[in-house]
Amino acid sequence: MTIEEIRNDIDLLDSRIIRLIAERQGIAGRMAHEKYLAGLPVRDEERREALLDRIFNEAVEQNIDPVMVRRIFEILMDMSEERQHECIGEGNLP
Repeated sequence: MTIEEIRNDIDLLDSRIIRLIAERQGIAGRMAHEKYLAGLPVRDEERREALLDRIFNEAVEQNIDPVMVRRIFEILMDMSEERQHECIGEGNLP
């Protein structure tokens, strides 16, 4: 395989990752609605920590850097929380 072919494979994966992030953001919007109706806060610290623990362990199982994966998911969760705040009229997103 050439460098260009490998780069094309990476580009395709990057596009898939972006689509999945967009899908996650859409689900965050639905979550905001349900939390709002239930009178629950956007942030659920217990759920957040449980998810980060699970992600860390999955990264270890996949033999990839669990600390870096955890950081990525912290960013994804921050994005989801921002989206949820926006959906209930408390955020700064467009």
